Formats: sequence, structure tokens, C-alpha cells
Amino acid sequence: MDALRPDDPQWVGPYRLDGRLGEGGMGSVFLGTSPGGRKVAVKLIKRELSTTPQFRERFAREVDAARRVGGFHTAQVVDADPDAESPWLVTTFIPGPTLYEVVAKGGPLEATAVLRLGAGLAEGLAAIHKCGLVHRDLKPGNVIIADDGPRIIDFGIARLVDAGSLTTTGTVIGTYSYMSPEQIRADRAGTASDVFSLGSVLAYAATGRGPFDAPTLIEIVQRILDEPPALDGIDDGALRELLAACLAKAPEARPTVDDLPGWFATRAAEGGRGGVEPRPAEAGAEDPRVPLMSPAAAAPSQATLPLSPTAPPPEFGPVVSTIDAAGDKPRPGGLSRRTLLFAGLGTAAAATAVGVPLLLRNSDKADGSSGTGDKTGSPQGTSKPDEAEEVVRLEGLANGRTLAFSEDGRHLYGADQNTIRRWNPSTGAGTGDPVHIGAQAFRQSTAFSRDLRLLVRAEEGRIRVWDTETGKIVHTFTLSTASGTSQEGWPTHLAISADSRRLAASSGGSLHLWELPSGKHKTVTTSNSGGPVAFRGDGEMLVGGGQYLETLTPAGKATGKIKGSGNTKAVVFSPDGSLLAYAGVDGHTVVWNTESRSEVTRFKQWCRTLAFHPEGRLLVGGEGLTVAVWDTVAGKKVGGYECPNQVEAVAVSPDGRTVAIGLSMAIFEENKDSVLLWQLP
Repeated sequence: MDALRPDDPQWVGPYRLDGRLGEGGMGSVFLGTSPGGRKVAVKLIKRELSTTPQFRERFAREVDAARRVGGFHTAQVVDADPDAESPWLVTTFIPGPTLYEVVAKGGPLEATAVLRLGAGLAEGLAAIHKCGLVHRDLKPGNVIIADDGPRIIDFGIARLVDAGSLTTTGTVIGTYSYMSPEQIRADRAGTASDVFSLGSVLAYAATGRGPFDAPTLIEIVQRILDEPPALDGIDDGALRELLAACLAKAPEARPTVDDLPGWFATRAAEGGRGGVEPRPAEAGAEDPRVPLMSPAAAAPSQATLPLSPTAPPPEFGPVVSTIDAAGDKPRPGGLSRRTLLFAGLGTAAAATAVGVPLLLRNSDKADGSSGTGDKTGSPQGTSKPDEAEEVVRLEGLANGRTLAFSEDGRHLYGADQNTIRRWNPSTGAGTGDPVHIGAQAFRQSTAFSRDLRLLVRAEEGRIRVWDTETGKIVHTFTLSTASGTSQEGWPTHLAISADSRRLAASSGGSLHLWELPSGKHKTVTTSNSGGPVAFRGDGEMLVGGGQYLETLTPAGKATGKIKGSGNTKAVVFSPDGSLLAYAGVDGHTVVWNTESRSEVTRFKQWCRTLAFHPEGRLLVGGEGLTVAVWDTVAGKKVGGYECPNQVEAVAVSPDGRTVAIGLSMAIFEENKDSVLLWQLP
């Protein structure tokens, strides 16, 4: 347990906080004391995640469902306040080591002990499933070995992956080794997904390693999808066959969770004799129960429930219409040109999508004194949602991490960790087959060429260039420098010039430049940390971000510095190259003139992602659950809305009428990952 931080509260409701137990994408978990002196685990949700009514309503429903599970095999919910300024949840504190700690310190368990553990965990999963929930994040760090048997934790509240399963350098710190194939593929993950994860957890208990362990994330994913589990270290035939059945690739071929407690208990009593066959596939079976957990990592030692000059600006207004779920064609009547489309993307937590964005109309009062200076990006420029019609998800990607429109505006391309997808933005329908390019783990290490023929991606210590039509690798560049062979030196940001002849990648204190297609490489050493990079449209200027921004020639010769915005997170040039917008963690988005090399205006909101309108006047930025639109001439915010999930990327169509917003993993089942197409007037 860690001490409370200076900005931590001393009390949450009637519960005194004694120390910190962990932190995740949804908030922090504390060790607390109840008014009667009992030790409890207190989960405090981040305030910025609780600003929408949908979040609070879903939070309340999930708390009610979690209460029904009971505490026999789980952490009992004892109190909650979904209406608090920062919602909170309190569960019983379960003393005891995690399964991860038990095996790490004492070695693998005997077969009979693993079978008994399996019986207890399967019984706990069955109780969770009967309440209409699916755990979705079962792993050794989420199993507490209490005095009276195993307890399953971390199922009560879904969490954002952004702060969990991957670090900023792409290092896996949990979860992935225990995901099911359907979670990896972004298919619907029902109760059978928990059965697969149970098999992986028990294999770890029996051998001290996961059945799909590998040195890299890419290899782990490939093994889960395509290779049999590594169960060779399990001598007991009954246990090995049970785990093989649980780890069947097809969900419908796995045993049901209702069958497992008896099977495990019987074979434990028999001393491990016998076996079990996978049940036959049942075509068309669909689990009606709602998955609760988004996959996210937790520290393995955490024995609690751990939990981002002139014409007036246009008027913004939503109309929500329906998109065909199959993605082949729009519903009859097509889509209005003033429609906000939800093209929901299949997530690693795959589920049915519903989301209501909040849009700013011209009549809503946004802050906006004009001219240079500090322009607010506060929520007062965001309206309440209109009543939404039905929204049907269009599956495609695990998240909207990278988006780009074709130059003619007829297609929108998107890429996640392992797939390239294409849609018709006027209908919302998918076009062509998805292109599979394998898994990768970086957040900002993917970029399309302007003509969309190439996708450039960083993969640990190398850069790969893919043909977006065929999915074939056309170039591979390996970083041979010392800085490029460690995680700290892995490339984290990429940019490709408009003519597709130059490629830039930042990593640590270096900027790597390649000429295409020759592959000629040059390394430029900078005093900047490896932040975002961008080429100006004419190819004559390159900018690299970090604590400050540095301008360079295409060949990498430094030409000047720009005062940064803290640790710069996003940079983008206007279409004509006259403006540069950048945002950093100091809470500001700055617009800079590239000719006069002077600041034009700034807005009090930092962004993860930025995009200019093709006319160069409007700037769109996104961070957290918020997207903002600013008028760079008037110097004020003119539009914005709150998204159901965290914003990862924004792109504006060539005609300036459509803004595409890519969202991250879902917080809740109803707010599934999405690409939103916002039709402007």
C-alpha cells in the first residue's frame, strides 16, 4: 500500500481513506475504513469521466448488478454513490495474496490443487454470469487466495484500456496473455470468453507461465489466435484435457461455465483421473448476457478491485440516423447530409453500441473573446444531447486510433493494432474487405500516406510500410542505433510526407529520417524527447515536438525552435502550410504562423489529436471525452461535443463537411468503440 498523495481526499462518503492500493483508467482504489472500523476497498471514479448522464446511469445499473453477485467467490459490494461529484464504489477488502504472487513465490501448484482452484473459480464465474455480467479480465492478478478459498475481483466496474494494458512505449503489463481469441479479433465476447480466460489462468497456476506466453505482444496475439496452448508441462491427463477443452479456439466448442464446477470438483476428488471432451459447436448460439468488463491491466500484486476575417462560424446540429449492421448498404432512404453517423467499431471488449454525442449549436454560448490570448475550451461550449434515434454498430476495428479521408472524399480509412478498414462516409457502409496486418502496441505510431496507398507503422525496434490494398509489407526499416534497440529508443511517432518520398520517426532524443523507396537513412540527434512529428504539405518543413517544438528541413537540418506547450502531444499543419497547431500537457492548444514564426492565437484546452478544416480557418481537436472546434481567426471556440468514449483521432473530409472522430475502448457496453462521422453544414 502507498501513502495518500497530497491531492487525494481524506474521506469518500463516510469512509476514511488510509492509503492507495492502485490506479487505473477509471480512477483510483484506496484502502479505507468504514464507520464501524471495517477495512474496505474504495474505488473513486475520475471526475471527468462522470460528466454525462449515460455514464452515471450505467454506473448505477452495473453497481446494482454487482451487488447481486454476492461475496462468496467475489468482493462483495457494500456501498456506492453514482450521484456523487466523483462517483464511488466500496467493496469488502479481501486480505490475501493474488494467485500471481502465490505462484511467483512458491512455484506451480499440484494438479489436485489446480483442479480445486478451477472448481472455485468456475463457481464464481457462474455466479457472475447469472447476474447478467461477463468478467472479461480474468487473470492471475485478479484472483485472491483468501483463507476460505479463491475470490474473483475486478469485475464490478468496466475500465478504460488507455490507462491499463499498454504503456506509452507499448509494453504489455497484463491482460493480453489471458484474452480469448474473440476478444483479440474484436468479435462479441460472451460467457465463453471467460471460460477461455479461466483455462489460461489455471494453466498459469499449473506451470508458472501462461499457455500463450511469448517475448512480444505480436507473438502472444498470434499464438492465441492460431496456435494450440502450451500445456506440455502438465503431467496430469485429466487436468490437461480439461484445460484444452476450455482453451478451444471456437467459443461454442468450449464447456459451459455451469458444467465446469462439477467437472473440476469430481476430478479433484478422483485425484485427477479421467478427462473431458470439448462439447460440439452449437451453430447460431448467442449469449444474451451483457459483458461488463473492458480488458485492462492491473498490477499483479494488487489484492483489490483496481480499477481518460470574416464569415460567421457554421451552425452545428445533430440528427442521428441508422446504419446497416452488416456494413454492406445503408438503410432505405440513405443518410441526411446533416447526419451524425455512428460507425461503431468492434472492440476487444466487443459489444452492442449505443452512444449520444453532445453538440454545440450556434445559439449556445461558447466562450470566445476574439484576438490573441487565452481562449477557454471549457464544457460551457457544449450543449446537452438531442433525443437520439436508433444507432446500430458497424463493426470493423478495435479502436479509431488512426483515421484519414481519401483525397476525393469518397472513402474514410481507419487502422487499429491489426486491421485496415475502409468506409463510404456518405452512407456509413464498409467498402471492400478489411486488410489484416498483424498486431502492434503503440498509440501514436501509425500514419497513412496522403494518397492512402501506404500505412506506416512502428513495431518495437523497426518501422514497417504496408500496402493498404494488399496488406503486404513493402518496406521494413530496422533501427540499428543504440537508442533504437531498447524500449526507450523505440519509435513512438511517425509522419510521411505528402509525396510519400520521406518518412520521419521520433524515438527518445533522436529523429530518424528515411528516403523512400531507397531506404536511405539518417539519424538526427536532438535535445527533445520523442514527441509527435509532421511534414508541411509542400515538404519543405518538418516539425518535431517534445518539451519544445523544433523546425527542420526535410533533410533534418535544424532551422529554429518554437516555445512548446509542455510535453507536446499533437502537431498539425494547415492545408496551405501557413499555420501550425500544436497542443501539450500545459493545457493549451496554440496556433502558430510558419512564415512570421509568431503565435496567432491559443485556446485553453490541450488535445491528443488535431486536424484543420481544408479552408484552414477551423481547427478541430480532441482529448478525453471532448471534441472542440475553434475559429482560429476569431480566436474562439465555435463548436464541440462530448463523446461516449475517449477520443483517439480526428480527421476532416476534403470538402470540409464531415469530421471523423475515432474513439478508444468502451467504458461501458452501451458506449462501444466508434468512429463518428459529423456532418457539418
